[in-house]
Amino acid sequence: MTRTIRRGVLVALVALLALANLACDPTSPYQRGPNPTEASLLAASGPYTVGTVTVPTSAGFGVGTIYYPTGTSERFGAVVVFPGFIESSAQLVDWGPRLASNGFVTILANSTNVFIFPDQRSTEQLQALDYVRSQSAVASSPIHDKVDTSRSAIIGHSMGGGGTLISTTTGRADVKAAIPLAPWNLTTSYPADRTPTLVYACQSDAIAPVAQHASPSYDGIPSTTKKSYVSIANADHFCANSPQSSAGTIGKFAVAWLKRFVDDDQRYTPWVCGASKPATGTTIDEVRSTCPF
Repeated sequence: MTRTIRRGVLVALVALLALANLACDPTSPYQRGPNPTEASLLAASGPYTVGTVTVPTSAGFGVGTIYYPTGTSERFGAVVVFPGFIESSAQLVDWGPRLASNGFVTILANSTNVFIFPDQRSTEQLQALDYVRSQSAVASSPIHDKVDTSRSAIIGHSMGGGGTLISTTTGRADVKAAIPLAPWNLTTSYPADRTPTLVYACQSDAIAPVAQHASPSYDGIPSTTKKSYVSIANADHFCANSPQSSAGTIGKFAVAWLKRFVDDDQRYTPWVCGASKPATGTTIDEVRSTCPF
């Protein structure tokens, strides 16, 4: 009798644990693509084929190119990549196909004037993002119904990175992740940044010296915000202009960051909190983070 009762209790406990596991299933409804591996995150392209469409006229920013996943009816998060002072999107062109092939509708946008400063770059960056989101509702657009307008991310280089940091403080609910690349901005305090932010720094940056820009900008983001700082060893101002740079390190952590926070995909957490500086022979000079998250 006692043995039967114990067996019944054990069966009931197993059933309760199974239900608990179902209730806590971390699978995101926005999860896209196969399980990630170190090799897949270092690869030059992801699992999706990519289409492109040119933005024909200015919509509050300069012209640009949209890269989007093809061959699927899924909706994807939107990402805008914005250039820096006297740059064009051509200097960041590798980001378009890399992000789109990993499941993001991505616009490489130009500024209306290559000489504008970070505050105006922030304005134009968000207008470019809104353009992509709006095109998803246009029946004749190649990206019709391809964008989940509730999920977006912002990336920018140099003054575009400074603009990206400013954009994190605007309180937009759709912006789930930010990646400033070697950011330049005279302001380095962002107390209103609640957006998960990955700051890339270039150790030997002579244009935006790390000690004056990337480092204090990272410190200027609240410690309660999910954030990481990755400095690339012995690298100049353009160290993160391509996701293929530094043996793929740039793209690996950036894609993982976007997957984790735009797609809420827990499969990428080991890489989001996985940046580290090996003792010797590393491409990474310094890592800081508020991990685990």
